[in-house]
Amino acid sequence: MTTRLAPEALLLVLGPRPARDVGRWLQDGLRAAVVEGRVAAGTVLPSGRDAAVALGLSRGTVTTAVDVLVGEGLLVSRPRSGVVVAALPAAPSLRGAPPARGPGAGSTGYGTAGPRPVSVGTPDPALFPRAAWARAVRDGVRGLADADLGYPDPQGLPALREALAEHLRRSRGAHVTAHDVVVVSGVAQALALLARLLAAGRVAPAPGSGPGAGAGTEPVTVAVEDPSSRGALELLRDAGTRPAGVPVDADGLRTDLLPEDARAALVTPAHQFPLGVVLAPARRRALLAWAAAGDRLVLEDDYDAELRYDRRPVASVQPLDPERVVLLGSVSKLLSPALRLGWVVAPPRVVGPLVEAKRHADLGTSVPEQAALAALLGSGAYQRHLRRARVVYQRRRRALLAALGEALPGVTVGGVAAGLHLVVPLPGPAAEDVAVDGLRAADVPVEPLSGTGVERAEPTEHGVVVGTARVREPDVARVVDALRAAGAGRPPA
Repeated sequence: MTTRLAPEALLLVLGPRPARDVGRWLQDGLRAAVVEGRVAAGTVLPSGRDAAVALGLSRGTVTTAVDVLVGEGLLVSRPRSGVVVAALPAAPSLRGAPPARGPGAGSTGYGTAGPRPVSVGTPDPALFPRAAWARAVRDGVRGLADADLGYPDPQGLPALREALAEHLRRSRGAHVTAHDVVVVSGVAQALALLARLLAAGRVAPAPGSGPGAGAGTEPVTVAVEDPSSRGALELLRDAGTRPAGVPVDADGLRTDLLPEDARAALVTPAHQFPLGVVLAPARRRALLAWAAAGDRLVLEDDYDAELRYDRRPVASVQPLDPERVVLLGSVSKLLSPALRLGWVVAPPRVVGPLVEAKRHADLGTSVPEQAALAALLGSGAYQRHLRRARVVYQRRRRALLAALGEALPGVTVGGVAAGLHLVVPLPGPAAEDVAVDGLRAADVPVEPLSGTGVERAEPTEHGVVVGTARVREPDVARVVDALRAAGAGRPPA
């Protein structure tokens, strides 16, 4: 029997209506009701018109909220049947107890050895909020207790974990408390530590095996997007795991091709690197079904998530299955990669081993910097900087795309309006070499698209991944000239 949610029941689900920002109230309230299981899978929601009348909102506000949640995979729009709640893994309650401690418990910013050129995904250092950061350092350090100035808690400063949990709940829709957060030195360290735990069978052992099962056996397989970040692949291999490439198309990762022998998948669903696509709602659900079927982990790199320019960012995958999705993020894209500050939101079975691995790796992350980031988040300065950065980076991206469209009308740039890079296709390997040389000579961050493949002997696609964050409007002509010299827009020879 089909269950229908009566329009008048919406207020009971959503709670009291606020005086302002009703669109966000509607989105957040519906998201929480679905994730927490208060509205059952298969429930048919009221029509946009009936919901608007019941809530006293415009129909456009209701339609926008529903479209956002359909894009996140929480709702499904079915012709002639209406909008229904998607079937998701059972949602646990927010975890309140601290995890067990002690034994047993690239181009995208992932590091490589030695000096490295400017990454295509790094922000403009000129935008770093120096004054706000200086105030945050002063206020954060002033608030530290004497006990905080010993060796750090390897899980992270409690004040920062609280601030991050609040921020991620609001900005990314995450299902998280401070007990679920582990502070790390960037996504690179997070991935390296998690890969080592996977390789040792400590967080996602193969069926019938236990801790240490990876020793003396075949390397643990981790599914990765193909193309993908070279730095991420290096970290996975260095940790003793085997990356297995899964193709990416316009809807993101080809979930129908996920390998059965993989124990985890590393994905960038908000803005795939390097192709710039978003993981489609049906594939979000398919990815989680694959993870649940084999008790696997999904490592969600929240790459570029907050830098969406044409709409509110899609929420993370993590709240759809907090027991299997591990959310990774950092301040490298918005503030600076010089601040080695990142976070992991993980289920209890991962938090304990991860904290222990972090303790063995470096005894914990710098406390004064953690305190400063907590103060930046708590004061609202982080959010103000985010709004400013979105405006600047969107303007630069638009200027570059407009110039390319005018000078090279044959060029097709894919991906959504987000992030700090874009991909320009080229007719072959020689053109790729010319473009890379020309853009580097113009001090524009760039890397060849052919270098982002996982296991291809001969790349099937050529192009360049161009960093846009530092390309100011006077620099656009140099980018266009370099791509024109490489034959951008011409068909393959």
